[in-house]
Amino acid sequence: MEQQNYNTNEVYSANFKTGNRTYFVNLLEAKNNAKYVKITESRKVGENEYQKNRIMLFQHDLVKLSKVLNQAVSKIKGNEDESQTPQEETLPNIETETAASPAEEIKQEENIEFPNSGKKWTREDEEKLEFLFKAGKTVEDLTEIFGRKQKGIQSRLEKLGLIEA
Repeated sequence: MEQQNYNTNEVYSANFKTGNRTYFVNLLEAKNNAKYVKITESRKVGENEYQKNRIMLFQHDLVKLSKVLNQAVSKIKGNEDESQTPQEETLPNIETETAASPAEEIKQEENIEFPNSGKKWTREDEEKLEFLFKAGKTVEDLTEIFGRKQKGIQSRLEKLGLIEA
């Protein structure tokens, strides 16, 4: 059996069955407070045998996936109206006292995609960054893992002497 040693906290868990498959959806929070979803498909392939397939999606990916899935569901339901954005289709229309400006909306979206942007780097985060970078992770991968903007990852790699400016 596969054993993984991630220092995570489970925030939410759900599952559902369909035919010979069971899907498990787990929202987890990593040690650095970054949230990600692990989706596991378990399929019965023999009397007592199961095949498992897993994907992990970080916050940045979830926003994109949500939009694409909402568009697919809309098409399945026969709603061909392309003028509605996926967020408008699925999220309730919440009225607030003051509407957010376009700049504030962009900042809010960036906070969702990059929740650790602007936060101080811990020694542990720097060690993890160095390890993952040396293990072959790209800057794009690292932005998702650490919840920071590409510029922040590059700056920290430069400061650690792992890349040149």
